[in-house]
Amino acid sequence: MDENLDVLLSMAEISAALAGFAGIIIAVVGSNSSGWDPGHLARFRLMVFSSLSAIVASLIPYVFLLNSDHINWTWSIGGLGVYLFGFSTYLIRSFVLASRNLNSYVSFGVSFLAVSATLAQFAALFGLVEPDLGIYFLGVFYLFIQSCIAFIRLVVVAILEPGRSR
Repeated sequence: MDENLDVLLSMAEISAALAGFAGIIIAVVGSNSSGWDPGHLARFRLMVFSSLSAIVASLIPYVFLLNSDHINWTWSIGGLGVYLFGFSTYLIRSFVLASRNLNSYVSFGVSFLAVSATLAQFAALFGLVEPDLGIYFLGVFYLFIQSCIAFIRLVVVAILEPGRSR
């Protein structure tokens, strides 16, 4: 089981790198323009929030390993499910507030992934499916995918195509 948790450490390291690149993007885009476009700001917030969330979610199993010999995956998945519910609420709120500033196809796809991952977490929490490490990975991978999509969109729209706001 410990070899499976190495994947989580890799996810945490990559997510930390994405969060670090946010500072570089701020410096590059901030020096070229007078201010942030609302779409860029929404992408930046999603990137940082998703990256930091993936770091925390990746390191949670290690906290459980330090405190006990047996990991209670029901509590782990339940905690991540509640967190993903909050994140989905944030994502939907951001989507509603910034929908005119973001590409609706990308926003819909990311929202669909968020709802799917959250429903899988709650299904495991309520015993509809067997809670295991794979379902926990699904939540962490969703956060990582969200961070990567926000990073790519921010780089493409803010740096490579500065005249385009969507």
